[in-house]
Amino acid sequence: MTEKKKMSLTAKMLIALALGVITGYILQHAVPAGFVRDEVILNGILRFVGQTFLSGIWFIVVPLVLVSLVVGITSVTDPKKVGRIGGKLSLFYLFSTFPAIGIAMTFGFIINPGAIAQGTAEGVFWDPDEIPIATPPHIIDVLMGIVPRNMFNALVQGQMLQVIFVAVVIGIAIIIVGQPAQPLQRVFVSANDVIMKITAGVMKVAPFGVFALIAVTFARLGYQAILSLIFFVITVWIALAFHMIVIYGGALKLLVGTDPSTGRSLRVRTIFRKAAPALAFAFSSASSAATLPITMKCGRNMGFKKEMASMTFPMGVTLNMDGTAIFQGVAIVFLSGFLEMPLTAGMILAVLITATLATLGTAGVPGAGMIMLSMVLVQIGFPVEAIAIIWGIDRIVDMPRTAINVFGDFIYGMIVGKQEGMIDWDQFNSPYDAVIIAEETAVDAREEEVERTI
Repeated sequence: MTEKKKMSLTAKMLIALALGVITGYILQHAVPAGFVRDEVILNGILRFVGQTFLSGIWFIVVPLVLVSLVVGITSVTDPKKVGRIGGKLSLFYLFSTFPAIGIAMTFGFIINPGAIAQGTAEGVFWDPDEIPIATPPHIIDVLMGIVPRNMFNALVQGQMLQVIFVAVVIGIAIIIVGQPAQPLQRVFVSANDVIMKITAGVMKVAPFGVFALIAVTFARLGYQAILSLIFFVITVWIALAFHMIVIYGGALKLLVGTDPSTGRSLRVRTIFRKAAPALAFAFSSASSAATLPITMKCGRNMGFKKEMASMTFPMGVTLNMDGTAIFQGVAIVFLSGFLEMPLTAGMILAVLITATLATLGTAGVPGAGMIMLSMVLVQIGFPVEAIAIIWGIDRIVDMPRTAINVFGDFIYGMIVGKQEGMIDWDQFNSPYDAVIIAEETAVDAREEEVERTI
């Protein structure tokens, strides 16, 4: 008798996503407002499931970044190679932001959603007192902020740039010290096994968390929010799709080319299919940081060697903001048209520079893009209160832009990974869960060996 094939995580996540949208629609249109819908279902059951799941993810994100980066760096054993890989990834992450904003602004000028949507935003304004206001970071402050005064404080506060810095310093120091530092390295390897085991457990309930988060989002925002500013939403989605298909597709073709094991050209849809669980969760949670455990799992199953995955994705959470940059560009052009405040050439240049700098160290959490947008508005002299025009529908554009941020991590990782020989192409073409199953089996074997020793 043949064993029944288990449903993949991809299928479960997509089903949960669809069911969440349907449930949200039903709750908004078929269930009357009142105690049962608002307090028991939305603020009770669904909120508990969704937020508890996110708390479980955040519980492991910071130790996962620290430990996986140290393990990845010490696995390379060559400090120069560590610097080379990290440097290439950082350049791709940072310098891709500038053209992403430019492309987005171009779509904004062509479609001109601000002029089309004038007078349609009634009812989506929020209290100006609730709008976050931030100031553009000075480049020196950004650079100074990378080095923490207290490494433990950086871990407690979840300052990702500082956590990455701590991990890199520890990893390189272990490599330089050599044999005397091997016991410490084994501690990190063991800790990595433990965190991966916890992550595997959290991922088993991921579809339930996705369902709850999406259901609450669509029940509260609803579809009227989309319709009220539909042209702005459409412009953002078009710009994001263009960036994924044309820019990422072109980067794959030019900088990666073909799969060495099959000779076939790599295409965006292939990477998209393999990264689908991470993209689905990024879409539903609107948090690239919360998506990190799933992103790393997908990366390993895509053929990223452990050291490559351990460097690519934690760095991407903080440094890769292509999707957010696209949102910034469209939002500025939209608000310019809506408020009838034309953009000058100098203002456009200020937007490009400020938004690029603002991506440094921005938290990979829901709503971070709006904080960045306030910085840009201050810099070009627009009223920060204008954010209220799009605040009510931010979640609708936050979800796809987060997915694009995460997808960019895979693309840039593939580029650098092939250049550095850090992609296992046989694994790239193997059954989806092969690496994770092998690693969990290895962890189980080590646990059994410890038990026998005791």
